[in-house]
Amino acid sequence: MNGTPPSEPHPTGTRSVETRQLLLDAARQCVGEHGLRSATSRQITATAGANLAAITYHFGSKDQLIAEALFSEIERRVRPALAAFENDRGTGPADASSTLISVVQELLAEFERSKDQTLVYLEAILVATRDPEYRDRATELFAALRERLALVIGAMMADGVIPAWVDPQSMASVVLAAANGIVLQSQLDPDGPDHIAMATQFAGLLITAAQAPPG
Repeated sequence: MNGTPPSEPHPTGTRSVETRQLLLDAARQCVGEHGLRSATSRQITATAGANLAAITYHFGSKDQLIAEALFSEIERRVRPALAAFENDRGTGPADASSTLISVVQELLAEFERSKDQTLVYLEAILVATRDPEYRDRATELFAALRERLALVIGAMMADGVIPAWVDPQSMASVVLAAANGIVLQSQLDPDGPDHIAMATQFAGLLITAAQAPPG
């Protein structure tokens, strides 16, 4: 067929890496445009400029390709927040509030930069709940983020910013759940309050609740 790329049973190293990345990018694009269930192998390979054999060669199956593509989207979104923690590591309790703010700002900035990929991110979370291999990898990333959030919350408790009744691990999980919920809500109700307004409201609610006694 005219215009069809040749199969690559033994691709060269550089070409192989390029083809693999093209397939990953195409898979994310097709899932974003057509949804997880409707994205087909032919759509993906046509978008990537590759042939069907390339999916089998690089990933084994379309499902494995999509899982890898979606997981890498989770990783891409979480990594900037982890980097923000690393940059501020060791600043001490006095700077815990600014560290937490910088992480939240980074997450919001990433959301703003990647609005067109939000559905892909949500699909990635869905895949991670169903596929044991990718669930483990996604859980590892979110656990690392939760642990760093818990450290900051603990430092804020030691500094008297947050009362002692708050459980750092549980509160960190609540913050992550709220962040994912804000992403979902922004897609379900695009004409409603934007993600920044919702995040601001949540932060105010968290601060108010933190100052109240438990129960």
